[in-house]
Amino acid sequence: MTRLPSPEFPARSALPGFELLSRVAGPSPEPTLLLGARGNVLFANAAVTAVTGHAPGALVGRAAGEFTHGQDWPGLVSAFRGVQPGQTQPLPAFRVRRADGPWRWVTGRLTHLLDDPGVGALLLALTPVPGPWDDGEAVLGQLAELLAGTQGVEEMVSAMLTTGLQRLGAVAGVVRLLDAQGDGLQLVRRSGVLGGQEGGSPGEDAGGDQVWRTGEATFRCGWAAVPLLLGGVPRGRLELTFGADQAFGPQDRAFLQRTATLYAASLERGLLHDELQRQQAWLSAIGRNSSDIVTVLDGQAVIRYESGSIQRILGYSSDELLGQHVFELIHPGDHGGVSQALAKLVAGASTISATLRFRHRDGHWVWLESLGSVFAHPQYGPSVLVNSRDVTVRQEAQAAREEFVGALELSGRNFRRLADHATDMVCQYTLEGDVEYVSPSASDLLGYSAEELLGPYPLRFVYEEDLDMFRGGFEQLCDPEAQTQRLEYRLRRKDGSPVWVETTFRSILDPASGQVTAWISASRDIEARKQAELQLKAQLERYHHLLEFNVSLEQLRHPLDLTREALNRCLALTEYDSAYAFDCRGDEILLSLLGGEAPSLSLAQIEANRTLPFAHRVQRALERSEAYFSVPGEAGPGLWASFCVLPITQQGTLTGILTFGADRPVQPSAQTQQLLRSVAARLGHALERHEHLQLLGTSREETLRALGLALEYRDYETKGHTDRVVALSERLGQTLGLAAPELDALRWGAFLHDTGKVAIPDEILLKPGRLTPEEWAVIRRHPTIGFEMLHHIPSLPPATLDIVLYHQERWNGSGYPAGLAGEAIPLVARVFAVVDVYDALTSERPYKPAWSHEAAAEQLRREAGSLLDRDVVEAFLSLFRAEGVLSGEGETGETALPGTNGARGVV
Repeated sequence: MTRLPSPEFPARSALPGFELLSRVAGPSPEPTLLLGARGNVLFANAAVTAVTGHAPGALVGRAAGEFTHGQDWPGLVSAFRGVQPGQTQPLPAFRVRRADGPWRWVTGRLTHLLDDPGVGALLLALTPVPGPWDDGEAVLGQLAELLAGTQGVEEMVSAMLTTGLQRLGAVAGVVRLLDAQGDGLQLVRRSGVLGGQEGGSPGEDAGGDQVWRTGEATFRCGWAAVPLLLGGVPRGRLELTFGADQAFGPQDRAFLQRTATLYAASLERGLLHDELQRQQAWLSAIGRNSSDIVTVLDGQAVIRYESGSIQRILGYSSDELLGQHVFELIHPGDHGGVSQALAKLVAGASTISATLRFRHRDGHWVWLESLGSVFAHPQYGPSVLVNSRDVTVRQEAQAAREEFVGALELSGRNFRRLADHATDMVCQYTLEGDVEYVSPSASDLLGYSAEELLGPYPLRFVYEEDLDMFRGGFEQLCDPEAQTQRLEYRLRRKDGSPVWVETTFRSILDPASGQVTAWISASRDIEARKQAELQLKAQLERYHHLLEFNVSLEQLRHPLDLTREALNRCLALTEYDSAYAFDCRGDEILLSLLGGEAPSLSLAQIEANRTLPFAHRVQRALERSEAYFSVPGEAGPGLWASFCVLPITQQGTLTGILTFGADRPVQPSAQTQQLLRSVAARLGHALERHEHLQLLGTSREETLRALGLALEYRDYETKGHTDRVVALSERLGQTLGLAAPELDALRWGAFLHDTGKVAIPDEILLKPGRLTPEEWAVIRRHPTIGFEMLHHIPSLPPATLDIVLYHQERWNGSGYPAGLAGEAIPLVARVFAVVDVYDALTSERPYKPAWSHEAAAEQLRREAGSLLDRDVVEAFLSLFRAEGVLSGEGETGETALPGTNGARGVV
């Protein structure tokens, strides 16, 4: 321990009367010390030995701080300094070290006699603080009384580590017991906190094996580990932690070992108690969970004992029925049987058995199977020991089986009566698949007698093409979950013809095991329904073909494509093998298409056929716009065995003929004839509509061209510009891969691109020289004016209006009217801009001569990527590389170089 420096006390050189004070204090029973001015011991009486263990002379000359606890010394010095001369002041508790090592708590009082000329010292009177073990016998008595009131190890350990710790003066404790394998200690419980950690020990990991393996105790400063000996064998240890740097003297160690002996004896009792409790719980659990009820009846059949299992089986507690007569709880219908069984015991039988119904606590009856034997009860004398088990499930199953067997027999009789008179063919199969019953209706369905269908291999009557489907469906019946299966297939009649049947298979299950025991089936004739379904399917197929044909008529444009589609659809839906399509132009008939397996025909063959005997009948039908269907043998040798001729009319005029033929006799049904007539009529309408659209398109083209040419005549110098830009635009659009609708829009935009110039005054439009800024502003308005004039026309597509409005826009955004740039300019406008610039460059104008193709092409290359779309320019020039210079120069045919830089640009 670090020694604190002794304090400086006021000193006096002389101590008169000191000897007198020493003599007075010497025999006093109160431990007394005289301290000098520097805190050194000047005198100690004999009573000090009882507190410190030191002889009085051993302390004289030593500083008081040497045997005072370092944590308490600063407070003691402060108290010394606070005492006024001549006054006495009580001191706080502090610890002094005994000669044998442990610390001892003391209190005291201090009298300041340093200024007394007769003493010159500090008088320190000590009073020992009673320790927890000063009266060891009393403490052990209290602990024994504490543990006597506990039962079980857990309760005892809890008492040891709560009240027991307080009695021992410890701040924390641990009890460890040997584990079940005897290999080491396991923590039972710990209690208390020391130094911010849960109660344990400074040496918890050191010395533990020594304590419980050798049975030796371990003592360290403030911590002790004492073995717990059960029957002289180490079975654990008690660990105690104290709040001070506790040193343990021989008496302390002996006391703690006696405490451990007391604890060990109590724990042994607790272990025995716990084992007894476990055994009782085990026996109780066996009684509660036993499948049998154990009952004791006295000589009067009064219940004297019931095992715990009665609560699980019958709902009663084990003591609820004690004292009741057993017949009060047995079903009245079973009294006779039980009485007879008990009479056998009286007659000397060793064991009896009975099956009876016993009332459950909730009122329902439980079937019990009971075995009884006689035994001598120590209290009730001759008694009956009865073992009963619940057989309710067995009894109910047996009753259900008997009921089922009866119902099954009745059902079998009813089944045979129904099956024998059923219109459906009813069959019953064994698990091996043999047919063991067939109803008499089999003769009506298949022509076989019922006896002919019995036996193995029922598949011999199934149509070959349906065997796989039949096997798959029948195999699924082996699964108990698939109790029903419905199949549609064909059976072979006795005459060899097939018949469609619908069969419903059903599994017969064992009610106890749930396994399949047999199968039954009911088959009915569905031939008429199947034929109706096939006809309906054919009609639906024809309907879908007609729908698809109608869609094709809307999508196809060329008359030959429309006619080819009609031929193919009719061949797919009828019995004919080949087809021809003819164009009728007055009296002239021309072959236009072949279909199916039809050979080509020459004009001479066509004319020859017109002279055959049946030709006049065909001719009359065509004159009436009626279809003609041949009769068998009408065509004669070398021609089709069957044929039909369908007229194609437009606005009442015969414009074409469809002919279908077959090399075998064909008698087309009314549905087929109606289908062919409908296709022919639909084709005629489609061709008529196509021709009408062609006329409308031609009219629109001519109208738009006329409008474009009319604009040219305002400015005669641009004569031919419209036709040239239309032709070049269409060729360039094809090169760029534009679709047909986009090509139409491009062509119409080329016709109408300068429509807005009708609003430009002649003095500006026809001015030969440079335009003023104001005049140029008027010219720049013509795309917007043209758009406003045309956008309300519904037949003009948006792409055409894009050309009118944006054909003067430029790739770099320098164009007009919107200043669009790059791909923001519609593609058709970029395409037309290249053509428009080229035609303007290669055409003669009042303000410039015509450029040569080479010069115009070079100019286009310079403007590519800045004013014009580079990709479009490259595609445009590729036309000239592939086909040579296109005709597009001025009427003079001259190839002029660029004119002056001051000439007007393309407008």
